Amino acid sequence: MAQQRDLFSDLLRNADYMKAFVSQRKNSEEDLRLRLKQAEASLSVARSDNEALRMELAKAKIREESTDARLLEAEDEMALLRGEVRQLRTEELEADYQKQVDEMYFFGYRCCMKKHGIKQDVPSIPPGKEEKLHSKPSQ
Repeated sequence: MAQQRDLFSDLLRNADYMKAFVSQRKNSEEDLRLRLKQAEASLSVARSDNEALRMELAKAKIREESTDARLLEAEDEMALLRGEVRQLRTEELEADYQKQVDEMYFFGYRCCMKKHGIKQDVPSIPPGKEEKLHSKPSQ
């Protein structure tokens, strides 16, 4: 009977160990399931974030292409404006040059008048001599 009692207490101890093992196994299984759910939720969030980032990247590429196009347009316009500025400077220099030439001509004309004693630009012809001048043939 003592033997049966020892055997029975061994069986009870083994049953307690088995209960503890199964209970621990269930707890670790629950922990693993919980971690799996958290990982799946995290993966879902990461996928949605990834999709949002892809959309932002696509928008950024479109903005970059638009900016590049505007930059090219601005460069073309700048080249055109430089050409216009060059043209205007050339015209201004030509006008200044022509003004200087005209001033030199008039200065020379005035000096010539002074040198020859001419006081007026328009010659004064006495009334009777005007008809004689018109009737003379040109030389």
